[in-house]
Amino acid sequence: MERELARLPKGEQITGTPTADIQKRCFTLFKAEYKDMYSTILETWKEAKELENMGGTLAQRQQVFDKSKKNLNHMFTALSKAHGFEGAYLLAGRVVNQDGGLGHVFMTPGAEQFFATRCRAGDDEIIGHFKVHI
Repeated sequence: MERELARLPKGEQITGTPTADIQKRCFTLFKAEYKDMYSTILETWKEAKELENMGGTLAQRQQVFDKSKKNLNHMFTALSKAHGFEGAYLLAGRVVNQDGGLGHVFMTPGAEQFFATRCRAGDDEIIGHFKVHI
């Protein structure tokens, strides 16, 4: 909440719990700062919270993993196309006896073959190294 309140004009001090009006102003300023990305940021935050509280079945974990993977892929692709940002990421489940199939590698076009070239590891191998690490 402190980061949100910091968006308010300088000199505006809030003590205690912010009122609904102040929260609305903070949200409006957040949306203005992240015009094209605020909904993606909020969706990613929501998914992270869901994962924190996740205890459910393997099928539920798979579903959240797939949805997160899709959203991250979309975000990386959009940033690459719109701003020329390139990236690569690994995503894997960390529950040893439950998340064996939860592993994903993604690279934007400018980062293709990054792990194979720089780490000398294909997708499956780099996911294996990552799972050992986490």
